Amino acid sequence: MREGIKRITTGIVFVVVIVSVLVFNNRIIDSIFVTLLSILGMYECNRCFKAKGHHPLSIIGYIACLLIPLIGNVSLEVLLKIVMIALPILMVASFAYIVIKELKVSIIDIAITFFSILYVPFLFSFIKLLFIEPHGRILVILAFVCATATDTFAYEIGSRFGKHKLSPVVSPKKSIEGTIAGIIAAMVATGILCYITNTYFSTEFNIIIMIIMGAVFSIVGQIGDLAASSIKRYCIQKDFSNLLPGHGGILDRFDSIMFISPMVYIFIQLISLI
Repeated sequence: MREGIKRITTGIVFVVVIVSVLVFNNRIIDSIFVTLLSILGMYECNRCFKAKGHHPLSIIGYIACLLIPLIGNVSLEVLLKIVMIALPILMVASFAYIVIKELKVSIIDIAITFFSILYVPFLFSFIKLLFIEPHGRILVILAFVCATATDTFAYEIGSRFGKHKLSPVVSPKKSIEGTIAGIIAAMVATGILCYITNTYFSTEFNIIIMIIMGAVFSIVGQIGDLAASSIKRYCIQKDFSNLLPGHGGILDRFDSIMFISPMVYIFIQLISLI
């Protein structure tokens, strides 16, 4: 009972924070929100790999997280130049650290460090990129709606009617029935959201195309969920952390959205070219 109350309370606080960020519609708050998610996610990712006996260079990951506030405040051209300058410097510093530590830090640790940067701040940065797009808040809501609809119905239907395992090695509880239910739920939720925004917020989404994309986003989100599970299984961890009591960590809650957000951004960019 206590665990259930803890889970519900955390969920309510979590939703209130996200809704508040969306309602405020402030670039500074957006930057703080996404940067904080990235820093906490980087902490969890490092913690997970350290539990396995690896030694990722945490400071490099945190430095990468601090680039996120630049998105929307400097041009993408300037941001690209900063990244192109920073990457070689960080690479040299990483290998210099290996020498200084006399191989107590290995090439595997360096690989995990740069993987963590791609997995955490890079993927989270697409939420910030969506925020600065026209109708950006609706696009972020779309990513959350797809992820939530998929996770909710995949769990509910899978736990009740799931008989065929989707990936028993990576995630034993996931079923093909749950996966299909999650895809259908995301399609329906996307269609409803686009109808509401077209009617009341002057968007011009093609509802048929968006419903189809809802299926794509759902599949990508479930791949993100399995990706997180594969990391935790490799590191022999149940959750990335307990930062969100009853829900695990930031990466446990955002694993789907981290994969859906880039796909939404790519889709919007492709549509703008047509």
